[in-house]
Amino acid sequence: MGVREYFVERLKEALKEKDLTQSELARRTGISIAYISQLIQGKKTPTIKVVAKIAEALDLPPSYFIEKTDIKILFHLDKDLTEEDIRAIEAFVDYLKKRKSGNKETN
Repeated sequence: MGVREYFVERLKEALKEKDLTQSELARRTGISIAYISQLIQGKKTPTIKVVAKIAEALDLPPSYFIEKTDIKILFHLDKDLTEEDIRAIEAFVDYLKKRKSGNKETN
């Protein structure tokens, strides 16, 4: 499953769980209903900023939508991020993974 497909699946699940319509999500995020519809149909792949807005509107962590995807792809889709930004984010993600795996070993 690709980035877009995973995002679509999780977004549909979240909307169903929260009992929200596409229109309500659009109102809460300030994103057009047309764009929300394209996301749900899998015609568009969201940028990190869009994922963050949707996550905030649904009271979910952004990782809910991207945790099983190749996060590097999503970073490159956000045109405002520089290569240095992406490397810093990747380093932070690696740090969190190591910290998490270290916690599992001590528990």
